[in-house]
Amino acid sequence: MSDDTVMPEAATAAPPAAETPHEHRHPFVFAIGRIHARFRDPGVEQEFNQVVSGTDTSGLTTDEVLRDVLARPENLYLARQMQYVLTIQGVDTYDVVPSYSGDYDKLVEALRSVPTALDLDVVVGVRGHAAGGSCAGLALPVVEFQQLYSFDRRSLFKAIQKPDGMSNKRFRAIADEVLTKILQITENSGGTPSDRAANFVACRYAAVYLRTFEAFAADYALTAITVQPAAVGGDEGVMSFTMTYTSRTTDLRESYSVQVSTQYMNPYLLTRLTPSL
Repeated sequence: MSDDTVMPEAATAAPPAAETPHEHRHPFVFAIGRIHARFRDPGVEQEFNQVVSGTDTSGLTTDEVLRDVLARPENLYLARQMQYVLTIQGVDTYDVVPSYSGDYDKLVEALRSVPTALDLDVVVGVRGHAAGGSCAGLALPVVEFQQLYSFDRRSLFKAIQKPDGMSNKRFRAIADEVLTKILQITENSGGTPSDRAANFVACRYAAVYLRTFEAFAADYALTAITVQPAAVGGDEGVMSFTMTYTSRTTDLRESYSVQVSTQYMNPYLLTRLTPSL
């Protein structure tokens, strides 16, 4: 895989609360978390239970029953009445709704029959005003999504090629640390230009994983990731994503940067990953 491949749709802290729309000129969202389905009110829950009572669910787990029932065409009305919450680091962050009513199937597809801690969902859309009606009585900001896709950490390993002569055990250990370090920066609400640039790079740009793997293999540590307005174009949403590596033996530092435009709903690369001062 080339260093400049854009991957297909495919210190840790709790994420900040999602911003209100007026705080940014463009209320775009590019967030990474987990989609969970909840009953928006007791009436929806009772209707769901009634449907389940007439369905053969023998041998299925609770998660399998939920996905199986909502995925059936005759139960589309139920899928539309459910609440789909994007949680980031375990915090309820957004009430996710489709901008096109025919896309409820994408929300249902995001529900795993066998969920794991490695699951990740990407939501790209426009932030709206807070809405009530959640089962917990919380008013969450609404995101109308234009894109929603799912992947897991294991799929990101495909962005990293194992060097000849390196054992599988060593490769997995280094690759797992690379993924953990880079994905930590996605623990945000995805509502600011810096958040959106960070999240876009982390899940769509393979070069950052390749460069970090190479640095780790050369006995360098990833010591900092910064995302800030670029010197040129920063006031128009151009963000500079910079990774700094420090030699474990000499303290020599090397930095690499890539610029990302966040002016529109879909971020995109303006430059390749190159050494920076």
